[in-house]
This record gives sequence, C-alpha cells and structure tokens, in this order.
Amino acid sequence: MPSVVVTLLVVVVTLMLAIGVFGLYNSYFSTQGTAIAGNEIVVSQSKQTQIFVSPITFKGIGPSFTYFNVSFLLWYSAPVKNVVLVPFVVNPLPGLGTYLYSPQGEPNATILVNSTGTAKVLPYFTLSFPIFTPQGQQLQSGVPAYNASSTGTYIVHSIVKPGQIIVVWILTHEFGKWYRLGYFFVNPANAGLGLYVVTHTGVYLGNSKQVNFQAPHLFSDNQGVQTGLWFEPLGNATINSTIFYAVINTTNHRLYYLKIYQSGLKIYIDTNSSGSVMYLGNVTPFEWYFLNISYGHQANHDISYGHQANQGHLSYNITLYNSSKLIGKQSIEVGGETNGYAIQITFGSPDSIDAVSQAFLESLQDSSNKTAFYDVSSTVYHPGVSDPQYYNNTNNLYNIINTKDSSLYAIVYWYFVYPSSSPPSELSATVWYYNQSKLYSTSISEAGPNTWIIG
Repeated sequence: MPSVVVTLLVVVVTLMLAIGVFGLYNSYFSTQGTAIAGNEIVVSQSKQTQIFVSPITFKGIGPSFTYFNVSFLLWYSAPVKNVVLVPFVVNPLPGLGTYLYSPQGEPNATILVNSTGTAKVLPYFTLSFPIFTPQGQQLQSGVPAYNASSTGTYIVHSIVKPGQIIVVWILTHEFGKWYRLGYFFVNPANAGLGLYVVTHTGVYLGNSKQVNFQAPHLFSDNQGVQTGLWFEPLGNATINSTIFYAVINTTNHRLYYLKIYQSGLKIYIDTNSSGSVMYLGNVTPFEWYFLNISYGHQANHDISYGHQANQGHLSYNITLYNSSKLIGKQSIEVGGETNGYAIQITFGSPDSIDAVSQAFLESLQDSSNKTAFYDVSSTVYHPGVSDPQYYNNTNNLYNIINTKDSSLYAIVYWYFVYPSSSPPSELSATVWYYNQSKLYSTSISEAGPNTWIIG
C-alpha cells in the first residue's frame, strides 16, 4: 500500500511540473509571438509609408555667407494614426551610414505648416523615450520632435553650412514603443547650394543718364582713379578669355581700351596705346585672385620723359594678388587724357573661363588725404579674412565715403554674388558720389544679360 501512495505522489508531482513548464512555455512564446506580430505590423507600416521631397530653396546669410537658410517641402503618407517628425542637421561622419545618424545637442531644424497663407512654426517637444527601427534596433532617445498628422505637407527649414546634410525621421507610437517608420536626408551641396557668381556681364556705361555727375568727373585723370576686382580661373583657357575690359574716351577724341585676359594659365594685359601685350602673372584654377588698377595725377602715376617733367604722361599701375601676397605688377602708359565719365566696362567672357565675384571703381578729389582712397582697395581685398571674395562690402564702402573727412569723389561697386536660387539676368552697379559737398546714391544699369555659375 505505501508503495502505491508513493507512486501516486510521484505521478502527481510529475504532472504538476509538466503543467507548470507548459504554462511557462505557453506564456513565453505567447509574449514572443505578440512581439513578433507587432514588429511585422510596424515593418508593414514602414513599407507603406510614402515620402516625397521638393527641390531646396536657399539664401545665404551675409555679409560673409558662411551659412545658408535652406528650406524644402516634405509630403508623406503613413498608414498610422499618429506621426512625429524629427528633423536635424548633421555633419556627415566617415564610415557611418545615414541610417545611423542621430540628432546632436539643441534643435537645429524646424517644421513649419501653411496656416491660412502664412508659414507657422510648429512647437517642438523632447521625446525622451527610446526609439526603435521596425527591425528592433534601438536609436537615440531625448530628441526634439514635432507632432504632425498621418498625412500632410510641411516645410522643413534649417541653417546649414556647405557640407552639412539635413535628416528627417518619421516616427509613430505602436505597441507601447516609438518606432521610426522611415527617414530621408537632403544634401544641399548636391542640390545646388552655393553662391552664384558672374562669369560674364553686359556692358556698364559710365555716362549713364541715371548718374548726374558734375565736374570733377568720375573718370577724369586729374584725380586719382582706382579699380579692383576678385576673379577665379575655372580652368585652362585654350582661347583668350577676358577678365576685365574698359573703353575710355580721351580728350583728343580717341578711344582707348584696356583689356586684361587669361590665356592658358597666364594673365596678360593688352592696350591700344602699347606696342605689345604684357605678361602680368600665373594663376591656378579654382583659386581666387585680386586684380587692382590705379591711375591719375593725384595717385602719383605720372611718367616723365627727359627734362619735360611738366609734360609727363599718365600711367596705369596694374597689380595681381593671390589671397595673401603680390604675385604680379606692370606699369603701362596711357595715351592721352580721359574725358569725364565716358567709359564702358565689361567683366568676364562668354566663354565662362573666369568667375568674377565683385569689383569697385573709385575716384579721388583731394590728394591731401589718400587714406580713404586706399581703404577702399584694402577693404575689398581684405587679407586674412576667410573668403573675402564673397564678402558683401556695400556697407563698408558706404561708410568709407560717408565719413566727414573723406577725400573721395565717388565709388562704384559691383557685387556679383547671388546667394539664392535663380539669380537675376542683370545686376546694377551701386554708385555713391558727391555733388556740391552732398553725398548722393544711385545705380548704373547693365546693358545685356549676365552669365552665372555656382562659385
């Protein structure tokens, strides 16, 4: 009898253990099955999510244009009830795919929505919970996020510098977790982000009716006259490519021209008052150079012959600089005297071999103080400053000529940098000049279209 009881107890215990193990087994695999089913649902939702992105629009932030405002339209459709957007700007990391990029630090991108014709910035919140991919990989938590609808069109805006990319996550909350349904990134540099610069302009006429110049005239050689420009060779010039071309009337009714051009990787000077073409210096493609030209009695550019010093001829001093030093210099005699403001100027060439970012022309009316005269050229050349060729010097030059002790008569300023999409076909030159001790501001229109390139 006792053996029967023992046997019965062993059977009961075995049965209870079996039931317990089965319960644990059933509970475990039931949970795992639910999790697997949940992941499959999220994977399916991810595959059904559609994303479309418009081309970017951008505008540089002056005056140095180190950063750009970038915006684009985002349209998406996701088969879920709730969506959260996470936009951020990041520097690409070598060896790490965009799949693993995550927001870093404070919010650096915003989401806007069209509200009754006005773009409205959505408020953001910090999503402090872990975020997972549909396959279960955990991403970063504590990211700035924006509530959005399951389907909609939004504006993504951020401030970037060239080389950075914009990433947007599309999140949803399912089965007690946050999942990234999809993501995309925009590389503004590959989408056309940059500064447009001119490779060829139309003609600028110094005797424009818009400018009421009175004596002393802007281009009279009785004063000191100086012009300068930034240019960039875009390659080896297999044909002569003009960088600067000016035609000036003289008092003896002769047309005098000055042409500076690139041939191969060399810069040359050509005039009709010289018997030969003159070499100025060598250049390297895709590096920026500053060209400076000055002449006039008050700039001390007289050349005297023999004992007839009072019959001295006028000369052009032409210098070429790279970003840090002088690399070429020539002095060329000017045949005759310039007459008033009768001049024509063209920058660049239809061959688009050289880009021109900005230029100036100024005249001196009082040789007793030449500080402002040389401040103009040094301000535009701006050695030691990052990317001076792109720096907008409009305010700087106005402040120079607007000072009470300024000895300048006039400044003409061309800014051929356009920091936004779709540059204009023509650009006017800004002019500041004195007439009877009063400073005036006007512009000189361009006769002919520009040709642009991303600089």
